[in-house]
Amino acid sequence: MNIITTVLGAATIGLCTLGMTPIASATPMAPHETTYHGPAGFELTLGHTEESYRLVPPLNAMPTNREVFLDNTAYVTAPAGATGEITSGYLVACAVDLTLSVGLDGGISVDAGATVGVGSSGPDASADIGPSISAGLDLSLSLAPGEIKKIDVGSMSLGPGTTYLVNRDFHLMVGNCGGPLNVYSWATVTASTGQVRATNSIFGDTMFL
Repeated sequence: MNIITTVLGAATIGLCTLGMTPIASATPMAPHETTYHGPAGFELTLGHTEESYRLVPPLNAMPTNREVFLDNTAYVTAPAGATGEITSGYLVACAVDLTLSVGLDGGISVDAGATVGVGSSGPDASADIGPSISAGLDLSLSLAPGEIKKIDVGSMSLGPGTTYLVNRDFHLMVGNCGGPLNVYSWATVTASTGQVRATNSIFGDTMFL
């Protein structure tokens, strides 16, 4: 016990001496929910919760780069027997020109025990659609000044009861960003019954990174 404590203390002193920034804890974001009441008793509830972000120092230590891990849980409750899909992701914007890449590690868990787990990104990434879902994601974008980019994290067909679309440790890396980076989450659902077809969206608060 004493030896471990001593080693950790020495490591902490070393970080301070070298001027390195410790990894920050996750910052929670407020949940949101909206309900649409339509004709013929149609009711559609869409929301998100358990949202947070964890900003980490960029690997190459460049002050114009941003690196963050994002958590979010989007959910929808649709009328019994409704068909459709819930999709979620993030909107990313920077004040000046930047390049952006996205990597996903960890996993996304979905209603009824279905999971989306992502391994290494690249040409070898694979997708298996079924009760158990695994996928690989590698995305590279270029942003012009003032442009907003939409990033899709995942989607899920509506099931009975409440359907959940959960992302954990979604790794967002942004380079060459000379100004503040703004990120906020979004979720969209489309649901149809024999009488009504409805689309609804919800957005999270802005993360200033």
